[in-house]
Amino acid sequence: MMITHVLSDLILFVTGLAVYLIFFQRQSIYDRLLWGIFIMSIAMTALVGVFLFAGFDWLQPIHSSLQRLESTLGAVCMVVASWGLIMLTETGRLTFWGTIGAGSGVYFGLSWFNLGVMVQVVQPLCLVITLLIACLGLLRKQKSALWVVFSMMLLALAAKASSMSLPLHPLDVNHYLIALGIYCAGKAAQNEYKILFK
Repeated sequence: MMITHVLSDLILFVTGLAVYLIFFQRQSIYDRLLWGIFIMSIAMTALVGVFLFAGFDWLQPIHSSLQRLESTLGAVCMVVASWGLIMLTETGRLTFWGTIGAGSGVYFGLSWFNLGVMVQVVQPLCLVITLLIACLGLLRKQKSALWVVFSMMLLALAAKASSMSLPLHPLDVNHYLIALGIYCAGKAAQNEYKILFK
């Protein structure tokens, strides 16, 4: 079973890296950095997961910290980056550093006060906010908004993977759904200025 976990984590890492390098190069610097924090926090968690499931158990604390980082700072960056994408506005320096500060504050605050359970609340909340932003984009007939909706739905499904009755292990299903969600986010960036229905 560990071999399948290694494979699915490796696929998730490669997908995250490839999507970021291929789809986000035309974004402005701060938008690209926000998407990078969101996607690469997931990719780095997956990369550490590859070695963890391969038998390097001493990586467990690092893996747990990265999981918290992707669920807090990464999720907050996703919301602000999606707003910029859907509203067709470039993220400024002040907004960028404010986002980093807020996301880092949530991450360190929850770690400091040992509120690991609250991490489970932050990510779903960010998914819902991003979905609402995407709905605004759909009202404006933006193709990118539809891809953001697909992305958020796949990420939400990934969180519920343990309750699905599938032939694959729930953890592998989680990894594959997140990889698909990241791909859809990349397609959203690629279709930023395209209209859904002409």
